[in-house]
Amino acid sequence: MQPMTPTNAFLRLPLLAAFAFLLAGCATFVEYGSETDFGVGVRGTLPLERVVSDDPGALVSRLELAGSFHRGWPTAGSWTEGNLALLLPLFPLGGEGARSYVGTGLHVGRLNPDLGDSSTKVGANFIGGVRFQQRGFAPFVELRGSAGGADQLSGVLGIQFLRGAF
Repeated sequence: MQPMTPTNAFLRLPLLAAFAFLLAGCATFVEYGSETDFGVGVRGTLPLERVVSDDPGALVSRLELAGSFHRGWPTAGSWTEGNLALLLPLFPLGGEGARSYVGTGLHVGRLNPDLGDSSTKVGANFIGGVRFQQRGFAPFVELRGSAGGADQLSGVLGIQFLRGAF
């Protein structure tokens, strides 16, 4: 079996993105983490207003469920992680073109070092970001922290296709 390289993972992103299109929105992104260096990933989102029949003004109808898959390449080995989070829009920035958001959820990461045994870590993730809504897509920037398992701080830059809850 060939090792996963950044080029191989980048070529697989369209397949993962196609799967994510089954959701309300999908995103692809690059990130740089304090522990895992460079990484790429995909995220699918589902506005909870599509799932629950709640009062449109209620908090739960404003939330967005986001699941993501990340692949990173630290100095020695590879890093794979999955996240499941609830995102909450905060307030518009500069009119309606951009919106800030925060979120938290579950983080599961697996380190496969070049030498030694792999390890899996489970913890919490914390997200804060800004999504810039354009016609048909929404670039976003995000700061993401993980704690309780793989303690890390990451900067993320990505593009969401289709429209999420906010």
